[in-house]
Amino acid sequence: MIKNNFKLIAFVFVFVLCGTNDSVVEESVSTVPESTTSSTTTTTILDTTTTVTPSNSCIPDNNSNINFQNIRNVQRFLNKYGFNAGEEDGYLGQQTVNAIRDFQSFAGLVIDGDVGPNTINKMSSWTGCEERAISTSSNNDSTTTTTTLVETDSTTTTTTTPSTTTTTVIEANTGFQNKNYGIVPHVSLTSNEVISLFKGVNTSNDVCGTPYLNSLNAGLLNQYSNGLVSNSLNVSNDNITESTITTEITDESSSQIKIKIVGDGSDKYKFYFISPFSSNISNVTPDTLSTSLNLTEATFNLDNFSSGVWFYTFAESGSGSVVKATGNREFSVGTISSQQVSSHSGIGKFLMTSKNTSNGKYENIASGQGLSTSNSLNIVYITDNILDNRLDTSDEIKIDDTTIKLSNENQAFVSEVLLIGTELMKVESKDGNNFTVERGFLNTEIKAYSIGESVKAIKNLNQESRISNFAYAVFRNETGMRFQVPLGPELTVNEFNFNKCNYDRYSLERITTFSWRSSGSSTLNSISVEDKLNPLFDKAFVINSGGQSYTPPSLNASDQVSGEFLNNGPRNLIVSEGDIVNFDFNGIVDGSSTTRFVKIKFQLQPDTGSTKKSKSREIYIDLNNENYNFKLNIEKVVSTGTNLDNKWEDGYKYIFDSITLFDESTAVEIKNNQTIVYDYKSELGSHQAYYLDQFSFIIKSS
Repeated sequence: MIKNNFKLIAFVFVFVLCGTNDSVVEESVSTVPESTTSSTTTTTILDTTTTVTPSNSCIPDNNSNINFQNIRNVQRFLNKYGFNAGEEDGYLGQQTVNAIRDFQSFAGLVIDGDVGPNTINKMSSWTGCEERAISTSSNNDSTTTTTTLVETDSTTTTTTTPSTTTTTVIEANTGFQNKNYGIVPHVSLTSNEVISLFKGVNTSNDVCGTPYLNSLNAGLLNQYSNGLVSNSLNVSNDNITESTITTEITDESSSQIKIKIVGDGSDKYKFYFISPFSSNISNVTPDTLSTSLNLTEATFNLDNFSSGVWFYTFAESGSGSVVKATGNREFSVGTISSQQVSSHSGIGKFLMTSKNTSNGKYENIASGQGLSTSNSLNIVYITDNILDNRLDTSDEIKIDDTTIKLSNENQAFVSEVLLIGTELMKVESKDGNNFTVERGFLNTEIKAYSIGESVKAIKNLNQESRISNFAYAVFRNETGMRFQVPLGPELTVNEFNFNKCNYDRYSLERITTFSWRSSGSSTLNSISVEDKLNPLFDKAFVINSGGQSYTPPSLNASDQVSGEFLNNGPRNLIVSEGDIVNFDFNGIVDGSSTTRFVKIKFQLQPDTGSTKKSKSREIYIDLNNENYNFKLNIEKVVSTGTNLDNKWEDGYKYIFDSITLFDESTAVEIKNNQTIVYDYKSELGSHQAYYLDQFSFIIKSS
């Protein structure tokens, strides 16, 4: 299995993240007034160790007899499996080094660009059938993608088991990200190790407002997802700082908990918890905070927490250092509802409707009917677990009936929701086996039903019964672009528009659902379904008005009239702490979609006399002007790797490698070697700005 196929499926949000919700994966509810920020995510792992499982349909290759000390053989191997080492010339150039790093990232090795013993061993045992965190089986039923993430000693072992439940580690978001992008610091709640996750975001409720990106560059190995997030600290793809000290709950009563941090006695700490029946990470402000020499103590009044089972995850120092919670991290608040069962087996029903603009009624979307940008899309999903089979209909149900007759009085109860065909009906009252119902509940289509129609009941609508508290769906158009649609809890209406959708045919491609964290655990269950043969995926529509064909951004080298260079940057510029480095990409021509943010990637070459190893670094920048002028602030120079965009490591020459533009449809990477990489169609283009590779600056070793 080649690299691009892995990245196509390997989500997981996250994410992370829902339209105008606080997270791509969850419709957040504040639990502490004016003191909570929330973000939830599914996880991808940075710098992991991977246990691979051969695909059942793949014939394995034998690479055990290849001499991988020969660079030409290494290049041939990398090209064979899709890692793009370029020309097989036996020269260890930058493209080959990048391909090695890409392979190391995919294989879960240390990413250093060197063909050392571990890399050679992995290449020698490579079969070409490896899949990471992916297991699929295809039949007439839905395909379940399962993932289990288990973390030990700062690495992650990923194993897959076909047709089993996914257990996904919930990672805690400290909020260090820009409104449009960012590497989010996370703490694993199983091994208590610190990792990172990439999140792109979207503030639109448009079906075509968030691209489902699946080919982020090597070294990132993170999930692009969407969601409305707050805060504005820009960070890179390095791991955040992990403190050597710990924190714990020292006292718990019916009215409060006390938390202690033995360390620096700082009053800058923020405290993060997982709320009940969710994977939602909340920053809760303590009621009292006291400090003394090397000691921080915080008291939390439980009146500020909603009822249920909470989980204390970590504290953050205010400067990026994460202090992990240890010991008993779970505590109960108020009247405790059952929080023991959070697993689910998949989607029981996926309902899509659009409001008819002429009569105001909701109609099912299926089989590719025509819609316009003035229509809306309503999505409701239901997991299998909360559906209860009842007797089939014994009488005809007419389209205008508000009282329906079922076979007996015990077939349904007041306040239950019935699923008959594709329509939801809420039971308002009953008289024997006559039931008064609200037709077209949750914006479903009202239809007529004959005798013998299947009847299912949703047992109740309370929080603990809605097992999936967030999900996302992916739609694909005929030109190959994919869009991620964030969904809130099951049995809620998720409404979207088509304002940014171009003229094209769109079809449902996959659905991923996530449950809440059960009591006694820091994990949640996730199910991914992708099978177009299943009726669940008979969801397609054509946008037949409004919108234009997608045009990607491009790059010009010089002004057509004056002949002057349009793109400028530093050229072997020696910089020090406090300097500003300017990049001016006025040669970039906007496409048909608005660019939301950019990524600038550097290759880090050790400076003369430096003993450091080569590596790369990405900086994410909000697009706050129309001229693509960027100023990098060398606010702080440090001697080791850093995750903050205002801190830079010394001893390196920073060589401009590429700029990637993330617009409302896809990502376009403009590289320094006259190549343009189009994410949405997996093709390469070219540009004439040959001098981009001359942009560089140097930070001397201190």
